[in-house]
Amino acid sequence: MPTKRRDKRFSIIDGGWGVQMGPDLMFQQLEEGHDEGPDNIALICTHQSWGYLREIVGETPTAGCLTWTYRQLMRAAQNLALWFEEKGVQRGDTVIAFLPSCAEWALCFWTAVILDLTFVPVDYTSLDTNSSTEHDYPLHLLKPSAVLVFDSDHANNFDELYSGDAESINLKIICDKQADFLPRGWIHFGPPGLLLALIPEDRRRRPDLGDHRIPENRIAAVLFSREGPREPFRGCALSVKNVRTAVVNQYIIPEKKFVITCAPSSSATLEAVIVAWKRGAAVVFPGALFSARMTLAAVDLYRGSRLICTSPQLEKLIKHPSLSQRALDSLESLSVHGEIIDIQLLQQAKEVLKPQWVTSSLTMAEGFGVLGWGSMFPADRTLDSVGTVQNGALVKICGVDVDNKRVLRRGEEGVLHLGGDALIQGYLGEAHNERFYRDLDGAWFVTNMLATMDKDGLIRPTQNLKSSDATTPNYSP
Repeated sequence: MPTKRRDKRFSIIDGGWGVQMGPDLMFQQLEEGHDEGPDNIALICTHQSWGYLREIVGETPTAGCLTWTYRQLMRAAQNLALWFEEKGVQRGDTVIAFLPSCAEWALCFWTAVILDLTFVPVDYTSLDTNSSTEHDYPLHLLKPSAVLVFDSDHANNFDELYSGDAESINLKIICDKQADFLPRGWIHFGPPGLLLALIPEDRRRRPDLGDHRIPENRIAAVLFSREGPREPFRGCALSVKNVRTAVVNQYIIPEKKFVITCAPSSSATLEAVIVAWKRGAAVVFPGALFSARMTLAAVDLYRGSRLICTSPQLEKLIKHPSLSQRALDSLESLSVHGEIIDIQLLQQAKEVLKPQWVTSSLTMAEGFGVLGWGSMFPADRTLDSVGTVQNGALVKICGVDVDNKRVLRRGEEGVLHLGGDALIQGYLGEAHNERFYRDLDGAWFVTNMLATMDKDGLIRPTQNLKSSDATTPNYSP
């Protein structure tokens, strides 16, 4: 359905229908990419070797850094899914990944999709400290069945920080195969290939994907957000419907390469990998941690067509000494994620990196794919805007404080409200949900940003608000 715009004098737009209602498989999102070309490249991890995890892949990888085709990634994920089931992980369970950007993260995501697990990527650096006050995620709300961590130190810290969550966990995996010591109850990531040989032939089957369907309100992933460094984390449960709405209208030409440097626990990374793998494109992780040198090298050596990064990362990229030594002519687009992004930085990046177009994207754990550029021509995209409403979404600009019920006129600055099928309806557990509300137009989320909407419906964030400044409308029932 074409975008339905209301009275253009006011700052409110309805993006129209999103996706068709009804049950669906998250697996279909990945299967589409696989069917585009099983031998197309699906994953490149420049910091991991070509033979890494070869016992899980079951095929001889390509020489050089870790490079897997869709066929190899699918086979590895199905093997891991079988092993998960043997270890007591059941469909509908939750798997938590305290991992950097790496092959294990990708495998964990694909395995979660195959088994209809809820995938929960968490900042793995939160396990670098023993402090439970700064990095205590509400994992008790999730009752995880499996957890993956980077190394033995992280395993010890996890056991200490989340001792009360151990009862539901059937599988605890350390991904570093070089670990000399395994804490009690933990195993290496490597054994699945060996354990498969011990599974009786009559039980060695692929996960049944046949006519299996899952309801659209099934939780596909959980991300975490917080108001500030001293504030508690809040769980954002993204349903299958949220994800499908966010990615179904995005068009990517197959065989492109997405170089992704955003944190693996962010909505930016989750959105990017789903879109890439749905369209048969390749995901490139240029390092476990961000490195400007390795990122520029990855774009150059692997002919990256799309670079997805954050504003602080972009500052380092355009100033790095190795930039002059790299050929970045393959770079078609640069997508910078964050909240309020400096226009001058984007302009400088456009001049230095020379992509065909540069866009800024609003990043939040409560949902993605609400604002964007859709089918708009690159010439119509502006550096100071995060795009306009997408199909299945709602957006409006309202007053602050006592005027928070009033929709402002186009061009007036106010609080950005977002709604529609791509957003969650509230936080998990007992987290405060004062930012969520309903009115006659639908369900809404009040962001912590001021913004304007122009005559063409383009949204321009102007500044961040303190949590106490963005007041939720008090609508009577």
